[in-house]
Amino acid sequence: MYDQMKDSMKPMMDMAEINKKTAEKLISLQSQYVSDFVSSSLSQMKALTEVKDPKAAIEAQIRYMKEIEAKASDIAQQEISALSEAKAQLTLLMEKTLEELGDKDYLAEVQKVMQGFAKK
Repeated sequence: MYDQMKDSMKPMMDMAEINKKTAEKLISLQSQYVSDFVSSSLSQMKALTEVKDPKAAIEAQIRYMKEIEAKASDIAQQEISALSEAKAQLTLLMEKTLEELGDKDYLAEVQKVMQGFAKK
């Protein structure tokens, strides 16, 4: 009985694991981005205080903004990749689960489980 219940919950546990790993990856990427952003902002502020020429300051600021944009774009691409990978894994899992359900007499399985609960 326990093994049947455990087997029936396996797809849900697999889905939860995929979601957990994806969330961990996204959180890691965001943490990395925020850390880099704060560090580079402080470095930029320090560099700007040392620049005396307005034109050089503007050029430095433009370079900085391009770097930030590139980092943000890279992180966004990594996040999209992580989400796409999770979607593909979840799709395969659902297809496999539905195939397995199609191979079984689902109502008979549900009745067996319900009868097991009724006996207890």
